[in-house]
Amino acid sequence: MNKQTVLVPDGYNGHTVRMCADPLEEWPDGTVKLRCAMPGKEYLIRWIGKDQLAALLEAQHYETQG
Repeated sequence: MNKQTVLVPDGYNGHTVRMCADPLEEWPDGTVKLRCAMPGKEYLIRWIGKDQLAALLEAQHYETQG
């Protein structure tokens, strides 16, 4: 089964990292924890805002449709 992924800024040097779009954890303040989708790097995580995740998913959905 293919899970939805999203390219997320890594937060360090401007590169993007492919992350699983389904959050591992969600905090009450709207922060979500994502797991890296790259084989062998599943141990990497990234915390981002839920609204930022939604915006990234929408923007990347339209890029693939275009």
